[in-house]
Amino acid sequence: MDKITNLIDQLLDLPKMVNEKLPSNNFNAMMDNSEGSIAGWTGTFYRYGAFVVLVGALVAVITGGIEGMGAAEGIGKAGAVVGMLVMIYAAFPITQVIRSAGDSLGASKSGIVDFVFKDVVVANITVLGHVTALVALFGAINATFGWALGADMGAAVSPDLIDGFAYAYALPINATAAFMGMIGLEFVGNVLNDWNAWSVVEDVSPQSLGGLVSVGWGYVEVAVILAKLYVALALYHFFWGILNTLFNWIKSPSLPFKSS
Repeated sequence: MDKITNLIDQLLDLPKMVNEKLPSNNFNAMMDNSEGSIAGWTGTFYRYGAFVVLVGALVAVITGGIEGMGAAEGIGKAGAVVGMLVMIYAAFPITQVIRSAGDSLGASKSGIVDFVFKDVVVANITVLGHVTALVALFGAINATFGWALGADMGAAVSPDLIDGFAYAYALPINATAAFMGMIGLEFVGNVLNDWNAWSVVEDVSPQSLGGLVSVGWGYVEVAVILAKLYVALALYHFFWGILNTLFNWIKSPSLPFKSS
């Protein structure tokens, strides 16, 4: 009977024995440590993503610049060249924002819940806000050259893409405005919506005083974008703090009363 039992045990242990003998087999350890490695994997994803975005941005900028030079005439060709050089320069600090977010996430020591619902969300909101601000800054620089040269510099980045970025990083503001409306505080919600929709960008008239003022408003727009970003981050941190407190209370419920 003991021999039969030993034989059954050996048979059941056969997968483990074979698995231990397989050369270069570290896949089980990878799976066992996957939760602890999620921060590193996320950071690596952002670093690779930053490189891909950089290559894609450079290809798009150079292709668009060459097409712009071919379609322009006179001073417009100079404007296309200057605009292309500005945006080639801009591609590096813009993609570095993504890389920096990856480094920060990769070094995170948060638990899985805080990492996914706080660190990653905050990092994405920050990345989108900073990228939008940098695009607005270099767009204002392009507008400055366009005003001075009297040339059309073209759009730095697709307006639809920028609108998408602005919508994404401002989601906490939109959500708070909707929540205010649900609890009867429509006035507060309307103020938040108006603040989120506020923009000071104007069309630039080349080589004119009014155009110079419009160029200046382009730089102010950068500060407006950053202000919206920090409001969005403050609102998200506020609501996350409430939810986190609620979750902790659910795990260990207690009433705020002293026992006599």
